[in-house]
Amino acid sequence: MKHLAICMMLVVAGVALSPARQASFKWTGAWQPTRKSAADGITQLDVKIGSFITLPDKASLANVIFNVNNRFPGSAPLATWAVGDLSRITPAYEGLPAEVHEHYLSYMDQLGVTVFLEIFPFKANPKKGIGQTNVTAAIDEWLGKFKHHKCVAGMGIELEYFGKATDSMARVWDEKIKSHGAGYRMFLRHYNGDYMPPSYRGKGDLIFINDASEGTLEELNQGFARWANRFSPTACAFQLGYPADEDHMNGTNTSGWWTLKDPIKDWGKALLPLIKNPEQELGFIWVTARSGKTYNAGWDLTKGARLPE
Repeated sequence: MKHLAICMMLVVAGVALSPARQASFKWTGAWQPTRKSAADGITQLDVKIGSFITLPDKASLANVIFNVNNRFPGSAPLATWAVGDLSRITPAYEGLPAEVHEHYLSYMDQLGVTVFLEIFPFKANPKKGIGQTNVTAAIDEWLGKFKHHKCVAGMGIELEYFGKATDSMARVWDEKIKSHGAGYRMFLRHYNGDYMPPSYRGKGDLIFINDASEGTLEELNQGFARWANRFSPTACAFQLGYPADEDHMNGTNTSGWWTLKDPIKDWGKALLPLIKNPEQELGFIWVTARSGKTYNAGWDLTKGARLPE
C-alpha cells in the first residue's frame, strides 16, 4: 500500500512512471526437420512423440519458420537445422542429403533467416560396438560444407545422446566453431540444466536451449522460466510445441497446446512474463508443423505465412 501511495503521488505530481520492461524474443522460428503428430488417443510415448517429416519444397519449410516468426513482430526469423544421419535418434530419421540442404539454405540466405546447424553426437557404447562421436570433426565437416551461406550463424550440439558438456568440452567445441567464423555462436541443447557447462561461457555469446516436453503447459513454462533465470544473462531459447504436448499425455483432447486460440502466440505470451531479465536474449523454436489429430486437422504451418519479398 505504501508503494502504491508513493506511485499515486508521483503521478499526481506529473512525474512520468516508466512501465517495467518485459522480456521479449530476439529470435523466433522452427526446427528443421519439423514433425507431424500422431493420431487421436495415443498414449505410447514412442508413437505419441510423432514423426519427422521431409517437406516437399523450400517454400513449405519457409512457411513453417515464418508462421512462427510472423506472430512475434520485431523478432528475427530463426531455424535450428539438423544435419547428418539422424537414424539413430528417436524418432528415427535419415535426414536430408547435402544437395537438398544446399538448395534450402540458399533460400534461407534470400529470406534473411538465421540458421544454426545442429549435430547429434553419441557417447561410446562398447557393448554395441559404437565409438564416441568426434564432435570437433563433425563441426569441421558440416561448417566446412555450409559456412559459405550467409544465413549460417553457428552450430549447436544436442546433448541427449552424448551426455553432459564439461567446461573443457564446451571450450574446445566453441573455439572450433569460431575457427570457421569469428562471429559464429554455439548452442547446447538439453532439457536438464545440469547438462550445460558449469561455468564456461566463452565470449558471453553461448545459447542454452531447453527442449523439455511431456508436461502441462504451466509446468513447462515454469521450467523454461527457471532455466532462463538460472542461466541469465546467457542467451536461452525454448524448443516447444512438441507432438506429445499437443493433447494431454493420457491421450485425451481436453488440454494441451491445441486448445489455445493461437497456440504459438499464446504460449509465448504466457512464458515471457515469467522471465526476470528483460535484457536476456531469448529464442522460441516450434516443432510440430502438421497435426495427425482429427480434432486439430487444420494445423498446418507449411502454408499461409507472410514471407519477405
